[in-house]
Amino acid sequence: MTSGDYPKEVILRDGTGVTLRPVEEADARALCRLFDRIPEHDRWFLGEDVRDPQVIQNWMSMEERGKGFSIASILEGRILGLATLHRTHFGSKSHIGEIEISVDPEFRERHLATWMLLELINLAMSAELEILAMYLAEDRDSALLGSLKRLGFKAEAVLRSFLKDREGNLHNMVIMVKHLDIGLSNGDGFEKSPKTLISAIPAKAGIQ
Repeated sequence: MTSGDYPKEVILRDGTGVTLRPVEEADARALCRLFDRIPEHDRWFLGEDVRDPQVIQNWMSMEERGKGFSIASILEGRILGLATLHRTHFGSKSHIGEIEISVDPEFRERHLATWMLLELINLAMSAELEILAMYLAEDRDSALLGSLKRLGFKAEAVLRSFLKDREGNLHNMVIMVKHLDIGLSNGDGFEKSPKTLISAIPAKAGIQ
């Protein structure tokens, strides 16, 4: 990822223009405010304490440390979403990128997360990664699962009663995987453009 690639402008489903760019050091407070707006039960499933300043610092230095990429979506100085791609350069998982996406509740169902996911797919291909993976709660993320399938992800496994919410209730975890050599296709051998993919996703597809 080079500075010349950013910022990028994308248009949401409602016509709002949003900027995509890498996370910067000056974003720390804006990221804290983003996660303050995300409900506690959503933050619980992110896997890290996103209110911990060190976690936010790690996101801001991911690329510098060779650990992946963090992309922020911004409107008038406000961070609306964060997409992270985690990777390692050593060992049996060095060809895999693991993705997490968080979106301000006010901007869900507007295709924002879809644009950020497409950006991470492009970055992963540029970094010569071969596989992308996302880990989701089957019942909480059912709409998101459908959207991921439209972007070429497949459910490779379901781990029964694997996750616990804050109240101790068990949830199935779905491992969604995309093989990047297959491309963003609909099975006919031809890749779709990002705009085609966006228009093919229903308005309430969850990953919005």
